[in-house]
Amino acid sequence: MRTRARWGMVLLATFVVIVGCVSVVRAQPAESAVPADAHIQRLLDLHILLGAPDGDLQLDRQANGGEFVVLLERVLQQPELTSQQLGTPSAGGEANGWIRAYAWTRGVWDGVLDVRNQIRHVWFGLRYRRAEDSGWGIERSHWMFTSLRNAYLDDGLIDLSFQPMKRMSGSEGIDMLLTAAGFGGEVAAMKAQMNDPVGDEARRVVCRQHGFDAVMEYAGKPLARRDAALLAWRLLAERTDSD
Repeated sequence: MRTRARWGMVLLATFVVIVGCVSVVRAQPAESAVPADAHIQRLLDLHILLGAPDGDLQLDRQANGGEFVVLLERVLQQPELTSQQLGTPSAGGEANGWIRAYAWTRGVWDGVLDVRNQIRHVWFGLRYRRAEDSGWGIERSHWMFTSLRNAYLDDGLIDLSFQPMKRMSGSEGIDMLLTAAGFGGEVAAMKAQMNDPVGDEARRVVCRQHGFDAVMEYAGKPLARRDAALLAWRLLAERTDSD
């Protein structure tokens, strides 16, 4: 009887270990389940990540702020596949009436925002119409300029004090990623609430709240171009609900 009981305990323990391992595998986040090289290749396929004319991606070089803004802006230009498209219902009814009213209101509001953005772009063009006075210390013909302008006018990622040639840290990259994902300002609010002047603990809380836990591995470190690309991929995955 003792032998049978002992074997029963062994089988039970083995079953618990197997179930636990399966649960860990299922809980594994998508960004760690797929090789990083596959994420880089997806960015290349979508022409979000580009290399030098000779094809060198320089993934180990520390990224500057302007390069990272360009990556995020190219992601934001991708179609948001998870967004719900509200069509006009074919049948009547009170519920369908509310849907039609909401779709019409949203369309009007989107039109207002589009006009406002066009006015801001015209204002910006008039203010920085000269090549030597184009904002951020770069010429209007510079390859970063359009993305920087859109990041400032349309997406609120940067302001006019932004230095695009300054080397970027991982913590700064995480803050900009969260802003691009629609969670801007939460880190600053959490820093004040937690009395966390450095901010990495506040970032950890905000990232955990929104499912960005894995990006905290870049906090407090120089941001290499490979890391910047993977942060951009994380934004792409968030917007398109893809792996």
